[in-house]
Amino acid sequence: MKKTTAVLIMLTALLFLTNGVAQVQLGLQAGANFADVTLDPEMDFEIGVRTGLLFGGILFYSFSPVLGLQVEPAYVQKGASIEQTEIEEGNTIKIEATLAADYIDIPVLLKASFGDGPVKPYVLAGASVAFLLGDAMLEIDKTTLNGDDVTSQIPSDEREQKIETKSTDFILNFGGGVIIPLGQVNIFIEGQYNLGLTDVNDEPDDITEIKTTGIQIKAGVMFPLN
Repeated sequence: MKKTTAVLIMLTALLFLTNGVAQVQLGLQAGANFADVTLDPEMDFEIGVRTGLLFGGILFYSFSPVLGLQVEPAYVQKGASIEQTEIEEGNTIKIEATLAADYIDIPVLLKASFGDGPVKPYVLAGASVAFLLGDAMLEIDKTTLNGDDVTSQIPSDEREQKIETKSTDFILNFGGGVIIPLGQVNIFIEGQYNLGLTDVNDEPDDITEIKTTGIQIKAGVMFPLN
């Protein structure tokens, strides 16, 4: 009981000490998400990057000149590119496709800034929850037969296939960037690595584990409110 009381007193004191330096900032962000997935077990096709867009808002609350909490709700295009080559009766068939899955992603991150100058580097880490928008789709982009493009011979309704995936994904986030003051606002450039924790595969009879990954490169502007 005494230990609990002491901890509460220390936390209260910390809140009073940081109240004078607390700052709230709102902002906007946009950039690119280089999305990928990992499969376990691995399949007989190649997985690559889907380059998608991201954009959204930012809410930042500083506890001290160094530490703060940042929430970054954003629309993010995720998925992967897929390439499969098969040889049937001496014919080489190559299929290029895109796994497209778009999310509303809500990261909550601890942010630490460094340096005494106006330009400050920072690192951040935390977790996010992402909500799938619509359906995840496998879209055939190009099909070749012995090097000749035969995509147009595939009926349009057969070029898309719905992929059964879970509607929620939980993710770890790590990254860093730099803050550049510009008049009354702050400009930032940032990179993040996102590691999905959830097996998003929701096919009833498929044991393949699918997890999302991504590298985000983005920039934005922050507006101090106090």
